Amino acid sequence: MMRERGTIATALHLTGHFDTEAFRSFAEGRARLLSLDMRTERLEATDIVFVVKGAQPLVGIFVMACLVGPVGCLVNDWTEGYRR
Repeated sequence: MMRERGTIATALHLTGHFDTEAFRSFAEGRARLLSLDMRTERLEATDIVFVVKGAQPLVGIFVMACLVGPVGCLVNDWTEGYRR
């Protein structure tokens, strides 16, 4: 777990049914609005992994937004794992 003045890095693993480009755009927009660093580790129609770094409360907001996701995408399950 990475903690520098309330900063964490976490991997968000989502499974479901996704329009990958819509979900990537959605996640990038939310990360930008929340001033988070984000990179995409995996982007497939049924499996997505984003790694985000930033203030712990804002990372939590990002996760919740991704669980709702964009229109036309369905999240069936998710896991979150801290990164160094």
